[in-house]
Amino acid sequence: MTPPIKSPSSSSVDYGKLSEQLMIAYTKDVLQHKALDTIDLPKIFERLEIREKTNKDKNLDYDDLLVLELLNYFKNDFFKWVNSPDCPSCGSNEDVQGLGAINPSSSKTISQSQAIIDQVSVIEVHECKKCKQKIEFPRINNPVTLLTTRRGRCGEWVNCFMLILQALIGGGDDDSDRIRYVWNQEDHVWCEYYSLSSKRWIHLDPCEGVYDEPLLYCNNWGKRMSYVIGFNYNYMIDLSDKYIVPEKQIPKNSIVNVQNVNFVISYSNGINQLKHFKRIEQQQQQQEVDVNEQRNLAFLKLYHNFLVPYNKEINQLKPELTKTTPSTDLPSGRQSGSTEWTKSRGENGES
Repeated sequence: MTPPIKSPSSSSVDYGKLSEQLMIAYTKDVLQHKALDTIDLPKIFERLEIREKTNKDKNLDYDDLLVLELLNYFKNDFFKWVNSPDCPSCGSNEDVQGLGAINPSSSKTISQSQAIIDQVSVIEVHECKKCKQKIEFPRINNPVTLLTTRRGRCGEWVNCFMLILQALIGGGDDDSDRIRYVWNQEDHVWCEYYSLSSKRWIHLDPCEGVYDEPLLYCNNWGKRMSYVIGFNYNYMIDLSDKYIVPEKQIPKNSIVNVQNVNFVISYSNGINQLKHFKRIEQQQQQQEVDVNEQRNLAFLKLYHNFLVPYNKEINQLKPELTKTTPSTDLPSGRQSGSTEWTKSRGENGES
């Protein structure tokens, strides 16, 4: 069932493990309960009820409307975008300038143990021109910590949003394949969820509050991109054809060898298949079933839960089948981030 797995380089292994490291927290019941306890559920469901009554799109079911309302709540009521951190002395961020970044171990404001708990990847150092005070801005990856801090840029936004999304529409490992993290080589991340009514993966960008607009980045922002990779607890997949139009495609081989990327994806998926198979086998062993029948049932479940959805999506991602018409309702250019910042990144809709 699973082809022989040849070990890649150590860097490829690290990349291949990224999906599991990012997704594992979202499937823990205790963290999902924490998320539900933190957000304003009455407000969300009150607005959802209004959205249900006014909805005219028959393609949207209850889950879809819930996700739309969560996007609205998360962007407008819950999370805050950070261009530059506020100065603790004067409270302003207008005269704050970035100086660079340091390793968490060099921080003067956060302990090493706290940095580990918060999963701090790097700490930005800024300076208030008015007060001449250095300001540290840790980039936090722990979604539970982010439920409290509620601020950051696209990485923090997506990480926290996905935990809440999983808590609302998922129910543990069996449902963990309904959400996934989407990474872009050109410094942006977003996410997707699987719509049961549409029977496809829907693009979500919590920073922009945008639903099902995969051409947002190329046709609206004017962003040129090379690779877009999606991953969740089940598998990793190249989504470049879904999100990148030909005229905005940076040649993939100019960034990294395409064969190497394909190999990492295949390796990661092979490892995930083995893990799924072993987990299914363990579940079967708890039942009074013949050993051979256990393995047959495990293979069958792996086939339906992993191989069928993966191959079906691969076929759906063929260029001629991906969405090619962008919405005309969106404002031009990236909305999150300062004007200078989006212009410097080629995301202001002018390129």
